[in-house]
Amino acid sequence: MKATICIVAACLAASLAAAQDTGQNLASEGDWVLKKTDRPSGGGTACILAPKSLSRIQIVGDRLEVTGLPRNSLFNYQYRIDDEPVSNIMFPTAQMQEAGAISLHGDVLERILNGRRFSIRLLDKWHEAVTEDISLAGLRSLRGKSATICE
Repeated sequence: MKATICIVAACLAASLAAAQDTGQNLASEGDWVLKKTDRPSGGGTACILAPKSLSRIQIVGDRLEVTGLPRNSLFNYQYRIDDEPVSNIMFPTAQMQEAGAISLHGDVLERILNGRRFSIRLLDKWHEAVTEDISLAGLRSLRGKSATICE
């Protein structure tokens, strides 16, 4: 059991480093940076918004993604924006499982963009929890500028 936990922890740590895309910095504001990067899943070049600190969280187009997670290993997740109550427990779709990424969009993304802080807690099938907690300072403004900068 202890060996399994160590293997899972090592896998998640390696995935965090892989999730932090490297690329050309185009702009930055507050705690966020706008990068132009090659995205293997998209097959081309894309602009992403990412926290300046090491994180699995990024904004790609019209969605927030938590990337770099082991494929087919997610059990559930919950998120929190600012001091709001924690969301209900959510279960990743088959598509999220296959990609090893959680994706949030629509009204949830708008609430995140209007927030000051975002955290998400992921539970894997071995019941190991990973929490990402980031500042949203500068994100909304930088996202507004990204359309013209990324042309």
